[in-house]
Amino acid sequence: MLTPFTPLIGAGADLFDDKGMLMAVITASGIIIVFVILLLLIFIFYAYGGIFRALTASKEKKAAAKKAAENAAKAAEPPSAEAPAQAPAAASATDGEIPGEIIAVIAAAVAAMSGGKTYAVRKVTRAAQETGRRTAWAAAGLYENTRPF
Repeated sequence: MLTPFTPLIGAGADLFDDKGMLMAVITASGIIIVFVILLLLIFIFYAYGGIFRALTASKEKKAAAKKAAENAAKAAEPPSAEAPAQAPAAASATDGEIPGEIIAVIAAAVAAMSGGKTYAVRKVTRAAQETGRRTAWAAAGLYENTRPF
């Protein structure tokens, strides 16, 4: 009996006269090919990971060296006659209140989003956190990552 594999195997063509044997060989070949390709993909992704880790490490090393040079330059600078005043917002941050710097940032964000209208920030309070509920940022992240296309 002639099969599509007869020209490929020559004298061993009678091995595939049995359809069960032919199906077993095709199935085994398919499984072996799939696993070889999966191993190849694992190796490729592992190599890409190593390359990008090396690139990131070199960038971090350069940034650390640059920061160390800047700190050394600042340390070599003579101190100025005027000492910077301690920010009063630091004291209020320990009292459980919102620091003035944060209020200024919130006011700037409101002004940027106002669209030309004038608004005044009169009061800023912390939102009450209920136990067992997500924070506003967590809820926004959940919504962003699960919204339909």
